[in-house]
Amino acid sequence: MRDVRPWTYAALFGTLWGALEATLGTAVYLGKVPFRGTLMGVAGLLCLVCLRRLQPRPGVCLLAGAVAVFLKVFTLGGLYPGPIIGIAVQSLVVEVAMTGLGSGAVGAAVGGFVTLATNPLQKLGMTWLVAGRDAVLASLRLLEESAAALGMPGVRAVVLFWLLVVATGMVGAVGGLWAWWVAGKVAQRIGTVE
Repeated sequence: MRDVRPWTYAALFGTLWGALEATLGTAVYLGKVPFRGTLMGVAGLLCLVCLRRLQPRPGVCLLAGAVAVFLKVFTLGGLYPGPIIGIAVQSLVVEVAMTGLGSGAVGAAVGGFVTLATNPLQKLGMTWLVAGRDAVLASLRLLEESAAALGMPGVRAVVLFWLLVVATGMVGAVGGLWAWWVAGKVAQRIGTVE
């Protein structure tokens, strides 16, 4: 008989992730909490990295992402592309990182970095898709003016944007390592031998 535990874990962690997206995600988006995409990205990392450490089988992160997307679509009552794309990209990136680099701390950190670094890129891409080139240029100009107001005049918007991408990615790397640590504690608690 084949072991179905990895797929059961994937369904459970995907359900947990989807429930977090439907409850906490909705609350932070409606409340306009700053850095809400980063907060939800770290919550997703926690689910994915714990899953992958407890069940280091290729494909489990993809299944968890599919379950989370399914729940997000049906709890929102429609297709909202931002969160759906974010969940799909996150599960794919963590799956690739932890399959290619191993289900260890390095894979978790790299997966976290790439996952959260894509948030500003996704936001800029969605702005271009929905509002066009002028909206993207206005966003970049606003970034330059904000930097000037904070005492950094003359810094180009492109440089500021890539600094934001790297900073967000670093938060993701730390989040991935934190999720790896939490997964270790969970493994000890449930008696999983590593």
